[in-house]
Amino acid sequence: MIRTVQCFLALAFIAGGGIVSAHAQSACTRDSLKGVIGQYFSALEARDPSGLPLAPKVKFTENGVEMPVGEGFWKTAGKVLLKRDLVDTRKCGTHSNVVIEEKYTAPKTAAPASKSPFAGLAAKPPADGTIRPILYGVRLKVENQRITEIETFVARETEFAFNAAVVLETRDQDWESIIPEEQRSSRLAMIAAADDYFDMFAEKPEVRTPFAQVCDRWENGFYTTRGGGEMGGVKMTAHDCSPKGLVITNHGPRRFLVDLEAGTVVAYVHFAGSLPDFHVFRMRGGKVDLIQAVIGAGAKSMGWPDEPVCK
Repeated sequence: MIRTVQCFLALAFIAGGGIVSAHAQSACTRDSLKGVIGQYFSALEARDPSGLPLAPKVKFTENGVEMPVGEGFWKTAGKVLLKRDLVDTRKCGTHSNVVIEEKYTAPKTAAPASKSPFAGLAAKPPADGTIRPILYGVRLKVENQRITEIETFVARETEFAFNAAVVLETRDQDWESIIPEEQRSSRLAMIAAADDYFDMFAEKPEVRTPFAQVCDRWENGFYTTRGGGEMGGVKMTAHDCSPKGLVITNHGPRRFLVDLEAGTVVAYVHFAGSLPDFHVFRMRGGKVDLIQAVIGAGAKSMGWPDEPVCK
């Protein structure tokens, strides 16, 4: 409730012109942000960030670890196979949820057996040197036509429930088309829906995300709403996105980007206080009907400061 009230007050102030100037709004358009996304992925596939419009003090993280732009996945990135973009013109930010190719490199030492209740859900690793799909996500922040922040997530075979091939099977899902105004929700409602989702990981949650009667979710490619079986000791029901009964705490503060026109919102969260995570929610007529999530390798933090919910 406190979070919602703070969000309402912030939105009211923005509506009155107190935060975002008219110049900033006109300079940060859907088309301009789409252009930056295109530049970013052209550079990533070429493994060369030198042509990007980077701010002098651009900050870059990969799975919560800060490093120079051009390091990490930049050195191994391949061809984009599937990409879904979210554009937030109010915050001048973008999010892309991606399946992308990379050559598999077998670990030099065997990893210890996992004690996680979700162990065994991931796809088996391919032969060394195989070009295979992995999961990738990136948040970009743009100021004065320059990229000031790059936050990335990379999920491979060692990550929770990894199966990029299954995400490719969802390519027919529409996450980017502009939806009619009567199907859109307010920015506040979309943030609240995403925020409440993480507070539902309790035995008796005090909040509830407005899920559609038929809602489906994929986490690192694992289709968690197929129905049947158990996840973390909780029986999975077909087309039910509610995590009610699955008790996982300490998700920490959440950060959000919202695409009002496409009806999508992304939440960034340090899941269970250990995993860099983003969940993208699609809303139609006030109901969440699709969720796609990517969970990266464990890290001590997300690597980014907290921010006001509706900033």
